[in-house]
Amino acid sequence: MNFESKWVLVTGASSGLGLEMARQLASEHKANLALVARRADRLATLKEELTQLGVEVQCIVADLSLEAEVERVFQEATAEHDIYGVVLNAGVTHFGEHLDLPWLDFKKLIDTNVTGVAQLAHIFLTYLLGKQQGGGVMLVAIMAGVTTVPYQSAYSGSKAFLIAFGHGLWHELRHTDVSVTTFVPGGIATEMMDNNGLSNHFGKGGLFIQTVQVCAREALMAFKKRKHTHVAGFVNQAGVLAGKLLPRSFMVGQVASEYRKALAVKKRG
Repeated sequence: MNFESKWVLVTGASSGLGLEMARQLASEHKANLALVARRADRLATLKEELTQLGVEVQCIVADLSLEAEVERVFQEATAEHDIYGVVLNAGVTHFGEHLDLPWLDFKKLIDTNVTGVAQLAHIFLTYLLGKQQGGGVMLVAIMAGVTTVPYQSAYSGSKAFLIAFGHGLWHELRHTDVSVTTFVPGGIATEMMDNNGLSNHFGKGGLFIQTVQVCAREALMAFKKRKHTHVAGFVNQAGVLAGKLLPRSFMVGQVASEYRKALAVKKRG
């Protein structure tokens, strides 16, 4: 894929990985950007930053847990521009015991991470196939979708759906000019880790936590090369291999032990 002077839509663009991918798409790939997030002030600040790099930027404020908002994003993004690439990065999480998660919050998580992403993928893949201009869609999952993470059970399950969904779509569309890439990062030093309290236990660097700059570069490389799946970082790639060789109950048990410690740290404040 060649993003130069083409329009790329990025969801969850106001912070973390989405923000950094938007920056790199503008600075390194010279892409025009349709940025989607809930926080209008952050989008406006990012637009001001990126337009100074000589690219065009459109901001769309939306709550992707709402079906009507998802449809509006598509309509606004395609009203005046041909969208070439779609990065479906937006997501919400919950760190803690699952039964402490109120039902309405659980529903919002599923509506954002699963329903909203599936709806956007469905709409934009149909659009891209009709345009016959190439392009593609990237689904941002996470290692929690590969190896179940207790204490992030809902989030983990939602990302497992994205991995299965992305793999299926890739095979269905492999003989077309439109690609589907599934990107699978591990821990990333972002605002989400800080807000969850996970950075208090796992830290913000080292072997198991990638910087957001490195992670974003890997993601865009995979998208550009139209890869089926890309697992970010050697440690995570080794984790995928270990998951194939070791009993699943053992792997999940090890993860549960670490996250139980992280939850204890969070509760202590």
